[in-house]
Amino acid sequence: MGRCFLSESTEKVMIKNILWVGVLLSLSTLVSAARLSGVTSEEQVTSEQGQVLVLNGMGVREKFWVDVYVGSLYLGEKTARVETILGAGKAWRIRMDFVHDEVEQNKLIEAWRDGFVNNQDDPTLKAINARMEQFYGFFDSTVLAKEYYVLEYVPAKGTRITRNNKLLGVIPGEEFQVALLEIWLGKVPADKGLKRGMLGVQ
Repeated sequence: MGRCFLSESTEKVMIKNILWVGVLLSLSTLVSAARLSGVTSEEQVTSEQGQVLVLNGMGVREKFWVDVYVGSLYLGEKTARVETILGAGKAWRIRMDFVHDEVEQNKLIEAWRDGFVNNQDDPTLKAINARMEQFYGFFDSTVLAKEYYVLEYVPAKGTRITRNNKLLGVIPGEEFQVALLEIWLGKVPADKGLKRGMLGVQ
């Protein structure tokens, strides 16, 4: 096959176009996803009811300087105001991508209990106790690295819990979903750095 020779000007134009394509592809990757601690989170997802939720922020849950999971918070629109998020009563999603080798079931349950107790008063804890116990039941085994949970509040239905894309159940009640959110965003968050990350203020 004969060799095709291009003029110098044509070669320059082709090289320039190729470089631009590379730049655009890189920008496209940055726009469509965010990455932290080896976990890539989509910039937007579709809720159970078909609403587009945007990535409000993401952070790492640490324990004794060890990364446990990456938490990504999705909302209808971005905001760093905790009171706005908690009082909205609108759809939200939290995805927990585990990066530690394994997290034992009892450690998970202990962390959830602490999160509720540290941010709720006794009357609230009593009111949502049955739903808290239902929630704990969805964490019935050790969680391994690369596994993930998705917690999504669906207005008028409740909080959907999935593990590795398998639906575990739905917990009704707006009071419960607020208490659950406060584990990360409350006055005594599970991890202050994770809270800042989820609020997009890091």
